[in-house]
Amino acid sequence: MQRKFTRSYASLDEIFEFTKLFFAREGVEDSVRFPVHFVVEELFTNMVKYNPGNTGEILLEMARTDGEVAVSLTDYDVEAFDVTADRQVDTAAPLSEREVGGLGLHLIQKMVDTLEYDYTNRQSTITFTKGIASADV
Repeated sequence: MQRKFTRSYASLDEIFEFTKLFFAREGVEDSVRFPVHFVVEELFTNMVKYNPGNTGEILLEMARTDGEVAVSLTDYDVEAFDVTADRQVDTAAPLSEREVGGLGLHLIQKMVDTLEYDYTNRQSTITFTKGIASADV
């Protein structure tokens, strides 16, 4: 399944309806929903936040393959930002000593089974998979 969404935080409700429909059609367990929703929300909101002048839509694609859900978000006419880069986040440090930012991407990297980034001709595509059997976070 695929659909384009308006570049707006207000699109999140539509995105969650889209993902719920996908899960129902594909018979994917509820336990997979939280990590997939979290990752989609984090990636989508970053695309909106860090490309505020861009009015293009963002493409969300979802597929069920053998034992996993594969999700891609594609953003057009944007600068490169590799979400797979190692993010050093000291989760043991007190909140008052932590740097702002980076925790969402750190969590994404921990929650998904695979995370890939492709940037070609100002088009950014982030693809991740979440195993249906490994949905526990």
